[in-house]
Amino acid sequence: GHQNISDARYVNALKLFLTAVSPLEYQAFQGFSRVGRQFSGAGARVACQMQAIDELRHVQTQVHAMSHYNKHFDGLHDFAHMYDRVWYLSVPKSYMDDARTAGPFEFLTAVSFSFEYVLTNLLFVPFMSGAAYNGDMATVTFGFSAQSDEARHMT
Repeated sequence: GHQNISDARYVNALKLFLTAVSPLEYQAFQGFSRVGRQFSGAGARVACQMQAIDELRHVQTQVHAMSHYNKHFDGLHDFAHMYDRVWYLSVPKSYMDDARTAGPFEFLTAVSFSFEYVLTNLLFVPFMSGAAYNGDMATVTFGFSAQSDEARHMT
């Protein structure tokens, strides 16, 4: 838990992660849910449904893994509200907004390939290493789960 953290500044990294990554994963969930309804074939619809469920599970797991810090540290209680107010999210928010307002093919290309392959893999691997280094085993647990999901998404 929080008592094993080697450096209290690490919690600030958790705040950045929670305000940046979790809402983007939730938007990916919403996008896959919407896009799945636009396909006529059962295979594409079910694939979008499974991907949407997986993205929602990522958000829930991230929030749950970091929730025990909320009792002891300020700034973790309203990450969804802060998502609209932080400057460092202007580019990823714009990217996800553009993807969600595009057509189904454009959304799948933008999110399935670019967002899933590039961004999340480059983000999760070093972040989980940093979490382990700082003694945050709860975050490492969800990170390993998310990494295995991302590997499955690429196949």
